[in-house]
Amino acid sequence: MKIRQRLALRFTLVSALVTGAILIFIYFFTMSFAHADFVDRLTQQSSLEVLHFASPEVRDVMPAGSFSLVNPAVSIYMKDRSLVHQTGSYPIAETWITFLSENDVFNAERGEYTTVGRKHEVNGKLYLVFVSDKDLPGQRELNFLFKALVAGWIISLVLSYLTGLYFSGNALQTVKVVVEEVKMITEDNLGYRLHVKRDDGAVDEIDELIITFNALLSRIERAFIAQRRFVQNASHELKTPLTAIIAEVELALARTRTVNEYKRILETVMSESERLARTTHDLLTLARLEEGSLKTELDASVNFSELIDQTLATFKLHHPDREVVLLKEGNTQGVFIPGNVHLLQTALLNILDNANKYSSSKIVVTVSCNEVDACISIQDFGIGIPAAELDRIRSPLFRASNVSTIPGAGLGLSLVDSIVRIHKGTLEIDSKEGVGTQFEIRLSANR
Repeated sequence: MKIRQRLALRFTLVSALVTGAILIFIYFFTMSFAHADFVDRLTQQSSLEVLHFASPEVRDVMPAGSFSLVNPAVSIYMKDRSLVHQTGSYPIAETWITFLSENDVFNAERGEYTTVGRKHEVNGKLYLVFVSDKDLPGQRELNFLFKALVAGWIISLVLSYLTGLYFSGNALQTVKVVVEEVKMITEDNLGYRLHVKRDDGAVDEIDELIITFNALLSRIERAFIAQRRFVQNASHELKTPLTAIIAEVELALARTRTVNEYKRILETVMSESERLARTTHDLLTLARLEEGSLKTELDASVNFSELIDQTLATFKLHHPDREVVLLKEGNTQGVFIPGNVHLLQTALLNILDNANKYSSSKIVVTVSCNEVDACISIQDFGIGIPAAELDRIRSPLFRASNVSTIPGAGLGLSLVDSIVRIHKGTLEIDSKEGVGTQFEIRLSANR
């Protein structure tokens, strides 16, 4: 069942309940009023009957059928309960007579008959008067009213359903337009955006849906573009060392060479293989970070001071001639970071490797701690990053325009950024071209 029909049915159900309740109230209110009016007419008839009996001259002034009764049965008793007048054959129970003699008013329902009993004093005599009758006109009116109300209720349901279909269809017309527009979006035109129809600035729920969907399309488009660029760059980065390896091997196989030439070729193959292995490892690590499969490995508690010492020791092992200055601000002992020590070391070593690759002077590492977080700042004094490219420098396989002559795959900073994000930290990059770059990592910590 479509939304339009469901909305129409719900509207009809609500209308049925509301109108049904109103019509039931009208019916029972009318029935109560009709019964009270009938009792009132019986009461007036009892006054008239006792006057006709006790004062015959009243008959010429007020006829007997003055109160729209069909066939009233009348019984008149004296104070001593003796029957003095009776018309009709409706029996009056002794208990009714006893009750009326002790009270001023008597009302009773028996079958289709309604009986009223009243005390009347005429010419100094007290009479007990009972009048009984069927309210046939009132019953016919109630039956007609009941049929009219039921018919009106059914008609109102039909009209409610049709009206609900019309208004829901009118309200959902915009949805149909949106559906048709969405069908036009394919992988080849992700730049297409749905149109907001309103020009007066007012935004309804459908417009909010369109705006949200357009924002989703923008994110998907950026993701597709990034993925396409990633695949292209990854293919290039993997193809380059493979091409170099194949070329060197073909060169070695072309003819017999000296030992030194074979040694040089093997060293080249080894260097390109290591480059290929590093690129592949970084790509796999980045993919695992993006898919979240490494988040389960962040439950350890890493000693902040030991992390810094071990990372710098590893860096100096590969770059023994490079000067690294370590500055500590405050007490960093006894500070622990929730996370994965291997991933954190990978992030710090990538920054240090970049500092070593793109600068030739000393590298300054500053660490500090407070009550809520730990901060690691790594400063180099190298070529820096162009200001226009700072926003893109964290993208996978993106390299700044001023490093084209320096080997690299452009994965280091994107890997660092992903590692810091899954540790719920922040990475700030401050760089000036020709002056140097400072990387600042902040991670939540506790003592």
